[in-house]
Amino acid sequence: MFFIDQLFIQQDHQDGGLPLVGRHVIERIDLETGEKLPPSVNQKILEGSFSTKLTVRCDGYRVRVEGNPSRWQRVDNLVGLRTIDECVEIYNHVLSLLDLPPFTKNTRFAHRQSPDGKKSTLLGNGAEITLIDWTRNHEIGKGKEQSFIRGLSSMQIGRGRAPKLYPDGNTCNWGEGSEWMMSKLYNKSVELKRHLKKDQRKKECPTEQTVSYINNLIDYCEGVGVVREEHSLRQKFLKRHNLQFYGIVTEDDFYHHLQDIETAMNTIQISHDEHQTIADQLLFSGVVKSRQAANATQSYFVMWQHGADLRQILKSSQFYEHKARLKAIGIDIGQKFDVSRMCPTLRRSEVIHVKPFHAPAWYQMPVVANSNVLPFKAYA
Repeated sequence: MFFIDQLFIQQDHQDGGLPLVGRHVIERIDLETGEKLPPSVNQKILEGSFSTKLTVRCDGYRVRVEGNPSRWQRVDNLVGLRTIDECVEIYNHVLSLLDLPPFTKNTRFAHRQSPDGKKSTLLGNGAEITLIDWTRNHEIGKGKEQSFIRGLSSMQIGRGRAPKLYPDGNTCNWGEGSEWMMSKLYNKSVELKRHLKKDQRKKECPTEQTVSYINNLIDYCEGVGVVREEHSLRQKFLKRHNLQFYGIVTEDDFYHHLQDIETAMNTIQISHDEHQTIADQLLFSGVVKSRQAANATQSYFVMWQHGADLRQILKSSQFYEHKARLKAIGIDIGQKFDVSRMCPTLRRSEVIHVKPFHAPAWYQMPVVANSNVLPFKAYA
């Protein structure tokens, strides 16, 4: 089930007269006519509990809010708000405390007057969505997250959107930097660890209770192997498909555009391979008792792989000692190495099966009313 991870929304009020909201304002005057132009206002950043932030801006005519309503005033957003109405309810609560009018639903729209030769665009009488991120989680299986992400990173999705796999193998983007749409897969437990580490470096560190809750969440995500799928729909994409009109579009209208990664998952079969070094195999099998002995035998195995004749290098007793150790794990250095006949480091290979994510019973689900009773302050 998809939920909303980020929402940028704005609404114009033609009559103006709204209070200016931002960090500072720049008054503008047309130098040729002397006419006073609408002021330019930058954004005000609001900070709520758990280091959550929203940005609000009003130049007297246009009200705009940017942020992650599913994360606002919450410890995390592993599971978020599923409807646009719930997200707008959070934003409207913030606007009311800033003496700004709420976002309203569109009830009709008409064609906007456009210059000659330009395509006509639609104009609604309510709020306009300029960016929305849709997200869902998958259970991949413990330790299989990187194999899954790397497997899907081998494919283009949609209309030729090329993958970009990050060096650590925990994130893959398609369409990064696009003004239309970007899709992403990433390892959720790794992201939670990074955020926790970042929060703990701040002056106002999270409480022990919060840290304990997040650590439990990290353990749970690692245990079931949670990979997050995200689709960020930008303004050009929304306008191309007439998805910008809050109140007229529904959640179902978006789902049709969120199937590219699902299609790729149904096309490709991804396996998870577990590898062990020769030294680890010797220790695991009980062939040797010490890491030093395991490493010594492994070094001779590497020499054998590279074509060395160990009979000419080692004493006869040493050769047969290392040969016996390696034969115990299925490697015979008495034979000439042939790469096509063996894969000595592969311990196990299995197909990855993707399951729907199920939150643990103790997980604190998002409740709009809870977010709307907590105080917040201007950050900058």
